[in-house]
Amino acid sequence: MSIGQPVDQNGHVNIWHRRVMPTTAIAVAALMMSACAAGPVARTPVTDAPSQPASEVIVSPDPQQSAEPQTGAADVFRAWVEASRIPDVDTACAALAPDLQSRMIAEVNASGAVSVETCEQMIAAAAELYAAVGDDGAIDVAVQQETATNATLFVTYLASGDCGTVVMQRTGTEWIITDESQECAG
Repeated sequence: MSIGQPVDQNGHVNIWHRRVMPTTAIAVAALMMSACAAGPVARTPVTDAPSQPASEVIVSPDPQQSAEPQTGAADVFRAWVEASRIPDVDTACAALAPDLQSRMIAEVNASGAVSVETCEQMIAAAAELYAAVGDDGAIDVAVQQETATNATLFVTYLASGDCGTVVMQRTGTEWIITDESQECAG
């Protein structure tokens, strides 16, 4: 973590400050101008750039796990990014652990860009901000480690160059993005 880097009470880098604050003025202006538009704003769908794994994927079976996952953690994360940009607030919020939802809501509110109370409001506001600055959610995902119940991904957002480590857990058949996820310090 860099000196002067905004952190929360748990020492996590404030990702909303780094990702949203530099573009807040542009986004707010674009949102205000779009409010006068005659129709809905067209959104660019999320695309995936070819990814190159940062390291070998480690997959170890869990004898306690009876149901097989529908998709791997990287696919679930890509689907989450897509849902967060559309926005499909129910799908996007369902993929976030409650502690991560709370942390992200606090970070959004601390940024001063918008004020939200729920995960659904946060996802909708973030989708509008990203659309206003032309961030389509294109990402590069490298699986650092994946087992039947845990995964660590390294993600780079192509529009901004921002990156982060995404930590996921699977209980039953669903992958959840945990509060251990952090943006790269820089």
